[in-house]
Amino acid sequence: MQPVIAAPAPQPRKKSKVPLVLGILAVLLVIGVGALGAAYWFVVRPMLEQRRVIVNEIPSPTPTPTRVAPTPEPKKDVAREVPPYSPPPNAVQFVNSIDNLDGRLKEHYVDFSFYYPQGWEKDPKAGVPGASNFAKVERRLPPDFTQENFAVGWYSSAGSEEGDRAVFHSLAEQLSAQFAKGFTDYKKVSEGSTKAGPYDGYEFRFESVSRNTERGDIKIWGRVIFVPPVDGSKNGATLLMLATSLADELKSVNDVGVKGQLPMLLESFRFGK
Repeated sequence: MQPVIAAPAPQPRKKSKVPLVLGILAVLLVIGVGALGAAYWFVVRPMLEQRRVIVNEIPSPTPTPTRVAPTPEPKKDVAREVPPYSPPPNAVQFVNSIDNLDGRLKEHYVDFSFYYPQGWEKDPKAGVPGASNFAKVERRLPPDFTQENFAVGWYSSAGSEEGDRAVFHSLAEQLSAQFAKGFTDYKKVSEGSTKAGPYDGYEFRFESVSRNTERGDIKIWGRVIFVPPVDGSKNGATLLMLATSLADELKSVNDVGVKGQLPMLLESFRFGK
């Protein structure tokens, strides 16, 4: 199976001497995995601008065509009913739409929805022509310090969790290698099976740091989840969650998507309309 990714995003212009902070996401990165390149959901190209922590986009790797030995056609999963999510009163629903998409996002479109807190900001550069991610929303401290960030992209799938299982590690390694080029003191800390709402998925987690900001050294924690399609289609979803030590509820990478406000987004994620 060939992972495909969105075309490389232009290199951000350096506006300060402070090292890049959050090397998708635009976090929700258009992580399209195919051709064993990775940069998806969410191309996250975070940078520290004028000494401020900003999570932007994930650097998009250049797709590298790779010959893959033919494998037996995987058995397609039977789409199963999942329980509806009951949002709290302050929740806003995001429903993906193909109407304003072009390029790879339109070609690899995925139907999905999720809820996010009303106080979060929606990135106007996601889900529009030329975008890298289907969606990107963020919780921040004034003026623009990232606390938590969520982005959604895609990856090329064999059509089921069973069919994708053999390549999950390769996808994680390739995307992790891209992050390592954009994050200071980057370190992948774990990898393995996980859950994204009601769905089975595969994740890796990482740590980084943004040094010498106006708020001192800021720890960065990331979590990427590949969620296989449940209807036999060829496009899975890539979820990118980024958090920093500016979110008081979070103390380590193990808290991402578990504490703070990200759990709502992760638990409410649903395929379909």
